Amino acid sequence: MHTNHVEEIQGLYGPFTLTERVVQKIWLRQDFATARLLTVSGKTLEVKDPGSWNLQEGPDFKEACLILDGVEIVGDLEVHFNVSDWHNHQHERDANFDRVVLHVVLHPERRNPNLVQTSKGHVPELLYLMPLLNRDLETYAMDEALLELEQQDELEWVEQFIQRPVAKRLQILRERAVARWQQKLTYAQQRLQAEGWEAACHSYALEVLGYARNRAPMLRLAAKYSLAAMRVDGMNSDGLFAEEAAQWKLNGLRPANHPRRRLKQYLEIVQQQPHWPERLADYLKTLPVGQGSSTTADFRKSVSLPKHRAVLSESLFNSVLGEKRFNTMVVDAFLPLATAAGFLDGFNYWMHWSPGDSPDAMRRFLKHAGVANRQNPQSNGWNQGALALFLERGVYGSLFSQCSPFRERGIERFESRA
Repeated sequence: MHTNHVEEIQGLYGPFTLTERVVQKIWLRQDFATARLLTVSGKTLEVKDPGSWNLQEGPDFKEACLILDGVEIVGDLEVHFNVSDWHNHQHERDANFDRVVLHVVLHPERRNPNLVQTSKGHVPELLYLMPLLNRDLETYAMDEALLELEQQDELEWVEQFIQRPVAKRLQILRERAVARWQQKLTYAQQRLQAEGWEAACHSYALEVLGYARNRAPMLRLAAKYSLAAMRVDGMNSDGLFAEEAAQWKLNGLRPANHPRRRLKQYLEIVQQQPHWPERLADYLKTLPVGQGSSTTADFRKSVSLPKHRAVLSESLFNSVLGEKRFNTMVVDAFLPLATAAGFLDGFNYWMHWSPGDSPDAMRRFLKHAGVANRQNPQSNGWNQGALALFLERGVYGSLFSQCSPFRERGIERFESRA
């Protein structure tokens, strides 16, 4: 059987475990910046088909269709953490790897790596993935952990957490929530610097509407069509959907989450609120500060958070999005981006805002651990703090070592609930 190699990486919250299968999924979904790709040798690369994911012996992907320097090539593809893994796994002696035309490697080499070739002496093109990623590796790893979480018996690891006093549990979660906020803020700053406010809002919105599996094609559409372009009469969701027809991941999606429907919703927002990023900025600048040390219930009351949430949803977005998806949009995109732009100090809003899409197991964890209660109801910050725990080793990191190999049906089960 195809082995699933593991690497320990130093992350924002300490070491975390990343499986090679996560990297394979990044390639499968094309969840990275795919515009103007260049191989290490300097050849232009376009991916027409990432290939069929192979879970048996041999290369990771079969029959990938690539365009290298304008020439269409069909062949196999191998994914590794490092170039040296090719040699460590002795692929140069295995005829099963003779049709590999592209070697996708996560980590760039500081020095020129040893030449990689097949048993027949062919040298595959090399593509480094890390510089192209849309998100940090911890977020990719977290996605996998969440999907596996739905299949775990929570009691084993909840019991370890609840041995601490309640005040300590809250402190642990808040500290990790702060770290996750800083991480999201860093990426928002990078996007704001690269794109500006309107374009960043536009790309973030489409990315969130893509969910985990369809984030990449949504980002490509955002890069191809600006907000101004989508305001033009005649722009329609069917046409946009068709442009990425081969890239959508649709298996197991509820009809409500179909990307064609999400594109239609976004176009409806754009037509009704053609300058929504500008209006969003103006409104966020008016939000009261509130008390950062208060409980979630007290903070929500002090700033009239339900009222502001309703205004944003109804007045700016015409209640087009469902409550959970709208909340996800606010906490994952708008609050970090607005803080990066200097419109407000958004951490406390981010901390105490209602959670967006979240697996049932996460809500049960917070409830069983005595964190979610009347004074601290379910909120984004507590969810984010709990997510950070699952990326840590030791007492809180055993989830990764217990997880069975990642299964596509886990994605279907989780995203069908979103």
